[in-house]
Amino acid sequence: MWRDTPLIYIVLEKLRKINGTIRDEDLYKEVKKDVNYEFSFSDFLKALMALEIRGVISVSLIRENTRMVTYLGEKE
Repeated sequence: MWRDTPLIYIVLEKLRKINGTIRDEDLYKEVKKDVNYEFSFSDFLKALMALEIRGVISVSLIRENTRMVTYLGEKE
C-alpha cells in the first residue's frame, strides 16, 4: 500500500512537536494515532534508525526493549 507521507517524516514532525525526550513505545502510539495506514513496530524502529544516522535524534537503551528517543534538532 502506498503511503501519503513517508513514516520517517511523520516521526520527525512528532518529535519536533515534543522537542524533548520520549520513550519509543509512547512515540509509536502517538505516531500510530496520526496516520491512516498500518505499519509495524519494526518499520517504526527503522525510521528511528534512519533519523539517528542523520544526526537528528539520539536513541538510548534504558532497559531491555525500552529506548529513550531525544530530539537533537536539524543540522544546518
